[in-house]
Amino acid sequence: MVAAKPKYPILYIDDEENNLISFKSTFRREYNIHVATSGQQGLEIMEQNEIHLVITDQRMAEMTGVEFLGKVMFLYPDCMRMIMTGFSDMDAIIQAINKGNIYRYIAKPWNREELKITIDSAFEVYNLKSQNKHLIEDLKEANLNLEQKVKERTRQIEQQSRNITDSIHYASRIQTALMLPSEELDRLLPSHFILNKPKDIVSGDYYWVSHKDNRIIVAVADCTGHGVPGAFMSIMGINLLNEIVSKTGTLRANEVLNELRDHLIKSLGQTGHRYEAKDGMEMALCVVDMESKQLQFSGAFRPMYLLRKEELIETKGDRMPIGIYNEEEVSFTNKEIQIQDNDVFYLFTDGYVDQIGGPNKKTFKSRNFKKLLKDIYQRPLKEQKAILEKEHKTWRSDMEQIDDIMIMGVKLSFS
Repeated sequence: MVAAKPKYPILYIDDEENNLISFKSTFRREYNIHVATSGQQGLEIMEQNEIHLVITDQRMAEMTGVEFLGKVMFLYPDCMRMIMTGFSDMDAIIQAINKGNIYRYIAKPWNREELKITIDSAFEVYNLKSQNKHLIEDLKEANLNLEQKVKERTRQIEQQSRNITDSIHYASRIQTALMLPSEELDRLLPSHFILNKPKDIVSGDYYWVSHKDNRIIVAVADCTGHGVPGAFMSIMGINLLNEIVSKTGTLRANEVLNELRDHLIKSLGQTGHRYEAKDGMEMALCVVDMESKQLQFSGAFRPMYLLRKEELIETKGDRMPIGIYNEEEVSFTNKEIQIQDNDVFYLFTDGYVDQIGGPNKKTFKSRNFKKLLKDIYQRPLKEQKAILEKEHKTWRSDMEQIDDIMIMGVKLSFS
């Protein structure tokens, strides 16, 4: 069934009763007609009804058509305005057109077909203006989530933007609170640094440090996405790691990753469907036994770099994430390394090496990162962090930071 064409509302004003009757009888089937005998009566009708088009005679006793349409323009700027006039009133009509008071003028006596074409044309313009207005409103609403890119806002939008930003800052405080406090970190890892540079206020990269008996567990992870979605994933990862380690008897690095993967898949309800979102995380995790001087490493895509006597030893992670994976689920690999006094190991996400910059606007690359670490690993840890920050800033220059950055350096000392 075809929907009936809407009958647009028209207000017609003329102080001659016969003209009102003629207009209404001519167009009542096509439009919803309201009539008035004066400008004042017309304003009262517009106060009580939604009018899309006003047509008025110019010569009326109390208020001319131009005067009436001037009031309408001020009170109802979206309403289309037309005026009927004879040749003798042309100067006044031209002035009204120049001021933007009217859309069209209609010469008397009017012809039905010509007038209908003009009326329909006015409604087409009205609809286009209305659609454009709605489109602008929709675009403004869509831009609420792009607060840093919006330059001009209304007071209401500015308030909403502040509320959103405050919430994200609060989420950042929650994320930071879940990580080990700096005092506890200094106690467990007397010589370390953490370079944490989120792309947004909150980050999808996180570090996690815990201890059990004489072993210290250190992890750096990169969650799917960055900003708020990545932060939610990081909070889930931290909570799951705390639960796993507290319940585990014998700590093995790969078993921690295996359990984390199982818990994460279950928490996200992942089934392996081909169109399902592959949310998850990459991670490098070490279990350091300070008594036996043994380090266990297991990685999900992420490696570990160990610097010893000017040699960089790379221990690669398995090429699978913590999360659902296309291939058959297999255990992560556990790699054991006998550590020596003054060894320095680094766990990191890919944000640093993937940063675009330099003279040719290319990524920093792993080989440059390795060379940089070999050059600085013997320096104090705080100085290493400062050098890494400075190098990143120089390389990036005026380019945008493309991803979250997390680097953790730990020096092992047994003396």
